[in-house]
Amino acid sequence: MFGWMTHRKRLSLIAVPALAGVILSAGGCKAPQPFGDRHSVIVRADPELWAQVDSAVMTTLEQRAFTTRPERIFKVTYVASDDTLWQEMRVFQQVIVLGSRGDEVIERLVNRDVAAPALAYISDVWARSQLVAAMLLPDENPADAVLELLPDLYSELRERYDEWIIQRMYTTGVNDSLIDVLAGYGFTLQLPRVYLHSREDSTFRFGNPYRQGDSDLLRSLLLTWKSGAADVTPESLLAWREEIDEVSYSPAQDVLDDGFRSARIQTGQLAGLELRGVWQDRAEFPAAGPFITRAIPCPQQNRTYYMDAWLFSPGKDKYPYLRQIEIALDSFRCSG
Repeated sequence: MFGWMTHRKRLSLIAVPALAGVILSAGGCKAPQPFGDRHSVIVRADPELWAQVDSAVMTTLEQRAFTTRPERIFKVTYVASDDTLWQEMRVFQQVIVLGSRGDEVIERLVNRDVAAPALAYISDVWARSQLVAAMLLPDENPADAVLELLPDLYSELRERYDEWIIQRMYTTGVNDSLIDVLAGYGFTLQLPRVYLHSREDSTFRFGNPYRQGDSDLLRSLLLTWKSGAADVTPESLLAWREEIDEVSYSPAQDVLDDGFRSARIQTGQLAGLELRGVWQDRAEFPAAGPFITRAIPCPQQNRTYYMDAWLFSPGKDKYPYLRQIEIALDSFRCSG
């Protein structure tokens, strides 16, 4: 398939000694590895409070990104403060605790000199490499405080999730030597060392095909350019993608109507046009996945660069891998 193959009181606390002592004395050993996927979020709250804020919390934290369908970026699981399951759920990778002074867990997580409402972020509480967000609420109108703090909480979760995605993407490091080579052709991309690459005339292919057992994962990026820096329309950009489908992809791909959209973008100092949607190939048993196609004019070079990136990841959550493709495309720069 790959051709060549708050009230914004926000505290970031590294450790809470009082809590750390409780953990160590309870088990007498190091904290365990966290459970669950990185996009799983456990929310602990009093049942009465949760009844007032559950809809707002779920709407804010379970926002969707369209891949081949609307896909939840985070998946939230609620556990009541008095539920015995809390002892098991608190060792997941991301835990959010809602509560006021007097709540035993809040008292251990948030220093006494912190006034409500406030958010505190603590690492490595009940498990290693774990993030715990403690939402300290006032005794009066705690539900209103939750609504006030939710946007900041979501922004923090997204930022940290992005950091995790980037860390995974560049586990093997950035291919600095490839950057130097590409600069000689007029552009640069920051790609992981593990990505394969090839060139035929002015068409460059980059990708990371991966197979483990019956599981496939393929991230593909094609780049080329045309002379001139004229404005590109959604229609002309789609026509270009249909053109490369026929000559560069085997089997060729079609663009489906579902989820297709266009938007103006900014990459560094350059403005461009982007198409997003779902591709489906013309094989006997068709494969499909999300794609991102971009056109970026570089007036100083009298060129317009065209990039087409797509993902094939059957049976997996696609957002983290689609975000990696976005990061690769966002790294594009005209050299010289």
